[in-house]
Amino acid sequence: MKKALIICYYWPPSGGAGVQRWVRFVSRMRSFGWEPVMYVPKNAQYPILDHNLTATIPNDIETLKLEIKEPTRFLKKLTFWKKGKKNVAYTNQQQKGKNRSLSHKFMWYLRGNYFIPDSRFLWIKPSIAFLDKRLKKGDIDLIVSTGPPHSLQLIARALKEKHNMPWIADFRDPWVSMDYLQEMYLGKRAKRKHQEQEASVINEADEVVVVGKTMYNEFYENYGKESVIIHNGYVQSEDQIEKFSLDKKFTIVHIGSFLKNRNCDDLWKTLKVLCEKNTQFSENLEIKLIGNVAPNVMESIDRFGLNDHLNKIDYIPFSETQRHLFGAQVLLLPIDRIKNAEFVLTGKLFEYLKSKRPILLIGPEKGDAAHIINNCKAGHVCDFDNLEQIESAVLERFNLYLNNDNHIDSVNVENYSDVELTKKLTQLFDSVRRTHLNSKNNKK
Repeated sequence: MKKALIICYYWPPSGGAGVQRWVRFVSRMRSFGWEPVMYVPKNAQYPILDHNLTATIPNDIETLKLEIKEPTRFLKKLTFWKKGKKNVAYTNQQQKGKNRSLSHKFMWYLRGNYFIPDSRFLWIKPSIAFLDKRLKKGDIDLIVSTGPPHSLQLIARALKEKHNMPWIADFRDPWVSMDYLQEMYLGKRAKRKHQEQEASVINEADEVVVVGKTMYNEFYENYGKESVIIHNGYVQSEDQIEKFSLDKKFTIVHIGSFLKNRNCDDLWKTLKVLCEKNTQFSENLEIKLIGNVAPNVMESIDRFGLNDHLNKIDYIPFSETQRHLFGAQVLLLPIDRIKNAEFVLTGKLFEYLKSKRPILLIGPEKGDAAHIINNCKAGHVCDFDNLEQIESAVLERFNLYLNNDNHIDSVNVENYSDVELTKKLTQLFDSVRRTHLNSKNNKK
């Protein structure tokens, strides 16, 4: 069986969105003639843990591990760091611009200007030396790196050059245009360094894989390189819908981290107005938020008088979210309110599609997520601050709920199953490997 070395930072016991993509691919790869060889960090600083994910991976997969040194460990020891912070990365994402303390601004500046491309940069050189020994066995056919963190792309780039091996660079998020990079007070030198590294990865990789059309367009416009779109997808399972009953209340459900820049005052305002105008709506409404919720989101819900309708559930393992997913009357998908909001294509979208429950997206009408929802006829797309659109969508679903008919006939959802996407990925593996072998033979 052909072997692919997969260089990956987020790996079980890591939880959250970043780990799901490659857990699913790896779990299916053998069915398409490829054996994964994982390279992951030892003792990584994962913000969320989900030990249940380990059971979804074949237990006999070769897994290479090397200890990683992360500067964020040091940050937690500093005297000015407040006690009780869950993790540095999550805290920094919540505290933007003027809301940051002087110490946080300094750390953000340090991170952006000296930890290039990211805070895992100390893992690059040791990883190259460690994997060099493994590749000398000669049984690896292909290298894959997935980022962020984009330090992993630099590990793969060096190995490709040293061993003359085919390499696929997978981008789950952008690099230079990523919103949090713009928050790091980058100097000219740092900006240039990030741009140079991104360009080298995209130009030197045999193939570049992206998760959406907007990133595809950006890389093509900037570098003239066509990439391959392979979405995040969902886990295909049999008869899962029938296992769960619909919520009795009119639930608007959000699953996953509700970050600060996803707060949707436009929705909260609409729900407040509907509650005031419609007693029946008020009696049946339940806002169910599952996972980490930023303080400003909670404050907004309180400000609009919706606390009595709120059901806040702290982070639970992925497997336990399914009953809330399939039982939802409406699934809320707020897009990050950032400069490049069109890029945002969260993994939860595909889980939402799998459930075949109505989706309410609040975000750019021409964004990647909106395109998929419209293509699948999976729900409603409402632009930021379009109160009329939001009210119309919510009322349509509520009236169907009252008539016990709140269903949706989505289409093309199977195109986003992990089986179909892994098939597409391994076909790309075969193509890259074949091209590389032909090139080597022609040079002989």
